Order: sequence, then structure tokens, then C-alpha cells
Amino acid sequence: MAGGGVFGAAAALELASRGWEVTLLDPHPLPYEGASSTDVSRMIRMDYGSDVFYHELAERALDGWDRWNADWPRPLYHQDGFLILSKGPMAPGGFEHESWRVLRERGHAPERMSPGVLAERFPAWRGGAYSDGYFNPRAGWAESVVVVDRLLALCEARGVSRRAAGLADLVDSGSAVRGVRTTSGERLAADRVVVCAGAWTPSLLPPLADRLRSVAQPVLYFGVEDPAPFRGDRFPPWAADIAGSGWYGFPALPDGRLKIGHHGVGAEAHPDARGDVGTEHVASARAFLRQAIPALADAPLVSRRVCMYCDTFDGDFLIDRDPDREGLVVATGGSGHAFKFGPILGSLIADAVEGIANRWGSRFRWRAGGVKRTEEARFSPAADA
Repeated sequence: MAGGGVFGAAAALELASRGWEVTLLDPHPLPYEGASSTDVSRMIRMDYGSDVFYHELAERALDGWDRWNADWPRPLYHQDGFLILSKGPMAPGGFEHESWRVLRERGHAPERMSPGVLAERFPAWRGGAYSDGYFNPRAGWAESVVVVDRLLALCEARGVSRRAAGLADLVDSGSAVRGVRTTSGERLAADRVVVCAGAWTPSLLPPLADRLRSVAQPVLYFGVEDPAPFRGDRFPPWAADIAGSGWYGFPALPDGRLKIGHHGVGAEAHPDARGDVGTEHVASARAFLRQAIPALADAPLVSRRVCMYCDTFDGDFLIDRDPDREGLVVATGGSGHAFKFGPILGSLIADAVEGIANRWGSRFRWRAGGVKRTEEARFSPAADA
């Protein structure tokens, strides 16, 4: 198993529970701060526009988050809800309207927002900036780095072996993979090699360059002197006209940090040379805050981070066996929206390893690069035209 983020940790745990002898390779201390799944928070939602497939998959994942909360020493998923705002009236075909429609058709009860309701329920928001939207109570956020750390601890308890080394090369006969050579010079034989290397995957497996790319996304952390008005009950996770703007964010943490991210096109970069968040993005964020959440417009910027995505050309994950090389399984391509599926990623990947049909697996099959598209919530210049 190459890679110790949420894909690799979840898969290693599931395979070990099925009786496999698993060795987890990663050259970094785990959880690694540069990995996409290692941050203070990740959004947990089932709001996917018109894409019922991901909506259903997220419903199943939410049940998994409930189980993890019940089984683990303390809850790491916080069901504070999800506030989805639209600049104008929600219209058929738009992300907000389609998410609202699918939620209702599937028996959920999102609460419709208007400027007056928004100002009353969530007073940090400037109601006039957003005339429509809804609040979905069956959603929230997870303490992502703590989740990965917990999965790794469970892996250790299950007997998963760890190697502080990366994948240097595949032991490859041309049509079959029978092990790996590590960056420390060790050669390890394996019945299956599973590459879960996130944004490092395109450089580790160059033949996948036509369907995967590593993309840097900016994340900012502001400080609030009094976190109380920005806690989850009054300031839940949110997306503000996200398909047209890219802006999303989270409640304040107990230490006063408040995270705001941008789910957009990003900039292609290698994860080992991902750079930093530029001052122009900070200025754009403050301009957004002035018109949407004025109380945060001048909040001090306490830190910034580049979040690496491993994008597929079509926004769907890649979890499948390599059809041309027996013994190689690839599980990657989170495209900025995979963490929420953590509780079911392990079974998806383990079923691919074992060749077991999975009702969700066809969407993530091995496929060549084709027509480019993105997940419906993701901002692109076309959406802003």
C-alpha cells in the first residue's frame, strides 16, 4: 500500500480486517501535513446538485460517520449542518436548486433561506448579499487530520506494517506487478500493489498523466477574538454561490481559527513544490468577506495553506485494477471531494483489490482521459461567465 492519507489508511484497515497482510509505505511522518486529507477540517455533505449517484453514496457515508462517532473515543464528525447560499433565486439547472430538489425528492427536509431568515438564523451573514438558498441539517464537518490519525492507529492495532519510505518503482514484468522498490532501496514482494498516493500519483505513475493532474488550491485561516458568534450553531459550514465563486468555509475552532477555502480550478503543481498562497488571493478573500460576512473582513490572517488535489479529467475517483498490469490497483483522484466518503473508501478499494463487484465501483472504473468535466459544486471560469 503506497500512501498513508485517507485513501491508503482506510484501505489498509479494511484489507487487514479481511485477513490480508498489509505493508503501508509513505516517506513522510504520518499524518503528513502536505497531504490533501491532512488539515483541521473537511466538509461532510450529500449536496451534489443533480448528481444522484454521489448523493446516495454520501448518504451511505454519513451512516458510516455516525458509526465511527459511536465507536471511537470521541466524535470527530460534527453535524452542524451545511448552509448553501445563492446570489439570486435558485434556478433549475443550478447547483443550489438541483441539490435542494434532490434532497427533497429523497425525503430530506432542507430549510429554505431568504435574506430575512438568513439574518435571523445566521446573523454573521449579510442577508442582502444572498437572496436564496437553504440549510441542510444532515451535514457538517470532520476533524480530518485527527480522523486520519485514528485510522492509522487502528491499522497498527490490526497489524499493518509501516515503512518510512516511498514508492520508487514497481517490480514489473511488463504485464504483471509483483512488488515494489522503495525509496530506501528495499525490494518488497507483493500479491497486490495498491497506489493511494493522492497528488503524488501522476508523478509515480506517468502513464496516468492523461487522466490525472496535481492541482494546488488556496486555504486561509483567519483569527476571531470571540469564537462564539462563529460556532457551528450560528455559523455552520457554508458554500456561497460556490459554483460561481468557489468560496466555502467552516465554523471557528475553539482556538479561534476560522478556515475559508476555494474550490476552484487551482494551479497545476507538484506536491513537493506546491508554493504558497499569494497576496492576491488574500485580497480576493477579503473582498468577498466585506460583501458577505463583514465581521470577518478585517480579521487577522493567522496562517495559509496550499491544499493539493489529485484531479481526474471528469471529477470521478479512480479506484480499480490496472487492466494491463496484473497485481496493480490504483485508488486516487479525489478531485477535492473524496474525504467525506472516508467510511466507505476502504470497502470500495478492498473490493477492487479482491475483484469483488461493488454497486458503486462502475463510476470509478479504469478509464482513459476523455471529455473534461467537474463536480457540480466546483467553480470554473465558465461558471462565472
